[in-house]
Amino acid sequence: MTNLAVLGLGSMGSALAHCLLEAGHNISVWNRTPDKAEGLAKAGAKVFDSADEAVAASDFTIVCIKSHRETVELVGGLSVPLTGKTICDMSTGDTSDADALVAMLAERGADYMLGMINAYPSGVGENDVTILTVGSADAWDQYGDIIRTLGGKSAYVGKQPAALAALFAGLFTVRQGFMFGMIYGALVCQKTGIPMKVFSDQIPATLKLVNDYYDLFAKTVPAENYDNAEASLKIYALAQEDALKTFQSLDAPAEFIQLIYERTKTAWDEGLGEKQLTALVKHMAG
Repeated sequence: MTNLAVLGLGSMGSALAHCLLEAGHNISVWNRTPDKAEGLAKAGAKVFDSADEAVAASDFTIVCIKSHRETVELVGGLSVPLTGKTICDMSTGDTSDADALVAMLAERGADYMLGMINAYPSGVGENDVTILTVGSADAWDQYGDIIRTLGGKSAYVGKQPAALAALFAGLFTVRQGFMFGMIYGALVCQKTGIPMKVFSDQIPATLKLVNDYYDLFAKTVPAENYDNAEASLKIYALAQEDALKTFQSLDAPAEFIQLIYERTKTAWDEGLGEKQLTALVKHMAG
């Protein structure tokens, strides 16, 4: 059986370690604050006083701390040989931090995996949870089943460290775009005295359209087929212009809808008015 270690026992790290224990794995754990390991010790994990000891006892080490940059500092401070070991960093960071971590691990003779967890700690181990990973194909072949224990829909997306940071940024933007849409929508409604409960209660009906938007995106963008639009980019631009004018007339913050309209109107002006709105992906990429 593979010997596993989890370094970093915050909410997410603890959830990962508990899930692996429940699946029957041998788990070593370490945390800068030792008392966070008490519950895991009672559940059967072996608690080490140093990261060096935990890594030395493992073949596959999952790091779940604040950022790739902190993982670089942690790994850089290890004295144990890393040759033949695999380090899987579940922390976050930008592309340069990810590249620095991978370069350091290569210098130390370790294989690498970087993972992005698309769930709250309470969702770890669920069949519909996804952990997207980059790293060597060999690392995925050897430890992919362990990652799928932590999230049933987990997947390997390639070798390049930058790919995961880009994927995180892209998916984060989708979620934040929806959240900020609700925030800006609330602000304009407040200007006319609409109760926030009324506004909030109408959002579930809007979610059906969000699903329709996803279906349109999935149908058109991967295939780069933006013809035969049921609602054209021009139609969206006209609706966006109306919404923008409403924001402006009510003196509500309009940066969000302004950006959306300007991007769509530019594509219309450049001849894409009859295309699908999703043609903006190709247009904005240049």
